[in-house]
Amino acid sequence: MKIVGFKDIIRFCAGILVVLSATRSVSSSLFGTEKPNVIVIMADDLGYSDLSCYGGEIETPNIDRFAEEGLRFTGFKNTARCAPSRASLLTGRYQHSVGVGRMTANDFKRPGYRGQLSTEAPTLAEIFKSQGYGTGMVGKWHLTVHDKSSKQKRLYPCDRGFDHFYGTWWGAKDYFKPQFMMKNHQLIDDNTKYPDDFYLTHALSDSAIEFVEAQSNEKKPFFLYLAHYAPHAPIQAPEERIQNCLERYKPGFVQLQQARFDRQKKLGVAPNNAVLRNQAGSWNKLSTQQKNTWMKTMATYAAMIEIMDDGIGQLIDVLKKNGQYEDTVIVFLSDNGSTPERKNVGANLCASLSNTPFSGVKAQTLEGGISSPFIFSWPKKLAKYAGQIRHGHCHIIDVLPTCLEATGVSFPDSFNDITPKKPDGVSLMDAVKGKELEKRSFFWEHGRSCAVYEDGWKLVAHRQPWKLFDLNNDPVEQSDLSKEYPENVASLKALWEKWGRKYDVIPFPGSKKSGK
Repeated sequence: MKIVGFKDIIRFCAGILVVLSATRSVSSSLFGTEKPNVIVIMADDLGYSDLSCYGGEIETPNIDRFAEEGLRFTGFKNTARCAPSRASLLTGRYQHSVGVGRMTANDFKRPGYRGQLSTEAPTLAEIFKSQGYGTGMVGKWHLTVHDKSSKQKRLYPCDRGFDHFYGTWWGAKDYFKPQFMMKNHQLIDDNTKYPDDFYLTHALSDSAIEFVEAQSNEKKPFFLYLAHYAPHAPIQAPEERIQNCLERYKPGFVQLQQARFDRQKKLGVAPNNAVLRNQAGSWNKLSTQQKNTWMKTMATYAAMIEIMDDGIGQLIDVLKKNGQYEDTVIVFLSDNGSTPERKNVGANLCASLSNTPFSGVKAQTLEGGISSPFIFSWPKKLAKYAGQIRHGHCHIIDVLPTCLEATGVSFPDSFNDITPKKPDGVSLMDAVKGKELEKRSFFWEHGRSCAVYEDGWKLVAHRQPWKLFDLNNDPVEQSDLSKEYPENVASLKALWEKWGRKYDVIPFPGSKKSGK
């Protein structure tokens, strides 16, 4: 019989302490000992005012439920474009610092513009997976390099921390016969014949539910990234759903935008000093046929969002059935503002309606291009804050640190044998609990559309000279004050250039100084 000595007892006790410490780190969250589930839902090209809880006439009762049981933010900003926003969302970093300064079509052979998510930055999925979470992604990835001349190994969701993936690794191209589809590690042939009643948004909703159902028996928390393709072009929906929405667009652009704006004011989600631009002239120039086309386009667009909302409602039902809903953190946002990429006369007016009250569209760093609805819901913990609104500026880089703090998960000290840089963003949990958002500077660049925000002032350049706006008094960017306040222009420009050098933003790809 082996005699247990003092050193053996010490080792045993030390081992117990290590296990208890690890268990505590995996099971404790901001508000208690059990880790909540996390679902991040991202819409594609959805404008700031499209949801009914942000003033839209589009019927989104299930997403609205998140707003009723949680909080809405009015000053949340994205990166102005699809792939860059996804890169920032998953890493908490400005997109250039993780290789996605532009899109995935080109590898410019520069750290900020590789067209693929850097392996030197951990994703939300990789962090959660290391802490015992089940991880799933459904929908649009768009973080794999698509440049055939690139020598990078293509990396897909299951290479970046996700246990399950179903969706498109690039753009879907068609909702009835999608391309670039993938399930887990397996690419799906573009020529696959889909059933006659197939519709991509339905399939994504079904896959999200399948993942959640599979997790219910695992007895561990899960992280789901549901990146819907809707309402990105092409603007397609089943005809019966389009017809259900058509009547509400017959009043036309001017009346509908005013109605949206009035609702925004009543709801408290429009800036106090916001005014609508007079676009009646643009609407009146359209012929009757063109106005009818606009109405049909908007009805289709609305149907796409309502179908997405239906699927979210089904997901809520499953969470409730499994007893998971109350302790699930749910975040809803859009990757950028709405877009005129609908390729018909009046498309700019479609985007203007969606981005009410802001000017600018997708890929521009004007407010319309970078403003997104942002909803944070956690029924079990946030009942006392239900329905409240938070003002002040925050950014998509804040999503990762917010999710980590809410769940009690720490950002890793080591990743891929390196010490990863800390997120650029900050947790919004203090703001969720009622504190004012801290005042910070924010920066943007996409396709040479640049902007910097600091203390109410915003400097913007969209392939043109810098313009200066006082957002405290002109939140929709109508009055350029650059000539009146040249010293503000100079200081903000210097601030942006410092950021641009730090993050490998400048020189821009294609310029003589960049070498390509």
